[in-house]
Amino acid sequence: MDATKTARAVAQAVDTEAPREQRACRAAEIIRIARGFRWVGIYDVGDDEIALIGCAGTAAPAHLRFPISQATTVRDSEAIVPILGAESGVVIGTLGAERDRSAVHDDDVAFLEECASVLRPLYD
Repeated sequence: MDATKTARAVAQAVDTEAPREQRACRAAEIIRIARGFRWVGIYDVGDDEIALIGCAGTAAPAHLRFPISQATTVRDSEAIVPILGAESGVVIGTLGAERDRSAVHDDDVAFLEECASVLRPLYD
């Protein structure tokens, strides 16, 4: 599935009446399958806490510490994409993805950024 079709499927998954965690898990699964990631997680970012709200894949990454930034962070096989508040521009969440062993490439980053842009309804 190409990035645009995947982003549409993710948008449909998060724009339902289902519980928030269920919508986040469904969106994470769509993203994971589309690019063959080992694991995908969607997080809440608060002033004092980062909390996982939905994920898909075999297991969470070994380390869940990562910088919160308004820019995408890539480390070898892992990418963290910020989800920004519509009006504030403040990081309200993140989309994280990890591959088994191979590096995350530029096209993966562009794909994840497009997906992250449609996850905002999870934070309304």
